[in-house]
Amino acid sequence: HDPQLFEIFFGKEYRRMVESAVACGPRILELGCGEGNLTLELASRGMKVTGIDLSPQRIERARSKAAGLRLQVPPTFITGDLNMIELPSGAFDCVVAHDSLHHILALDRLCDEAKNSLRPGGHFLVIDYIGMGFWRKLIAGFLYAILPTYQPYTMKWGLRNRLAGFLATEREKRNALEDASSGALHHDSPFEEISQTSIIHELESRFDILEQRTFCPFWFYLVAKIRMPRRMRYPMARLLRSFDALIVRFRLARGAYVWIAAHKPPTAG
Repeated sequence: HDPQLFEIFFGKEYRRMVESAVACGPRILELGCGEGNLTLELASRGMKVTGIDLSPQRIERARSKAAGLRLQVPPTFITGDLNMIELPSGAFDCVVAHDSLHHILALDRLCDEAKNSLRPGGHFLVIDYIGMGFWRKLIAGFLYAILPTYQPYTMKWGLRNRLAGFLATEREKRNALEDASSGALHHDSPFEEISQTSIIHELESRFDILEQRTFCPFWFYLVAKIRMPRRMRYPMARLLRSFDALIVRFRLARGAYVWIAAHKPPTAG
C-alpha cells in the first residue's frame, strides 16, 4: 500500500496499461476493479469505463471516490463474481485486468466472456502474478523469517503452518479445493494464486498476443516487509528493482509478474 514502492516496482508497466487502454478506448471494462483507482484514472482521461468487483464494500468505496470527482463521463461500478459473470457481447473496445486474474478459479470461462465482450479487433490488457516457483519462494520465505520485518519474530513463528500454502503450486491449490483440503490454500484468502501460469495459457489460446514480457522475479515480495529506516527504503528498493531487472535480462529466472497486450482477431471479411 506504499505508492512510492508501487511506482518503483510496477509503475512503468502500470502506466503502459493506462496509455494502451486509452489508445484502445473509449469503452473500457476493468475486471476486479477493487476500490476503483484504475477505473477512475481511465475515466479521468475521458474514457467510458465499467468496473466490476466481488466486494460490495470496495464497490461502494469506489462509487464514493467517483462522486467526489468532476468527471465528464462518470464510471459505472458493478458488484459481481468474475467466476460467473456474463458480459454483454461486443460492448467494449478494451478489457483490462490488473492483479485480479490470479484470484479466478474459472479463468477459462472468464477469458471466454472477456473475448465475447470485446468488439472485433478489441484489446485485452493484463498485468498479473504468475508465480515465483518453488526455490524462489523457499528463499523468500527464509529471508522473510530471518530479516527484521514489521511482524515480530514470535508472530512469524506462529505463521509456520502457512508455509505449505505459500509454496504450493497452482495445481496443488486447485487439487486442495477439489479435495476440500486447506493445507495448500491461503489461510485468509483461499483463492489467492489459484490461477498463475494458466493466465498466459488461457490468453494465448484465445487471443493474438501482441506483447508479452515478465518482470519482478523476486525482490518485490520482500522490500515492503523489511523494516529499515525510511531514508533507506526507497534507494534500497530502486537498487533491488534493478537487480530484479538483471535477473530477467540474463534469463536467470522468469519474472513473477507478466504484462500481456492481447488482441481479439477481427471477424473474417
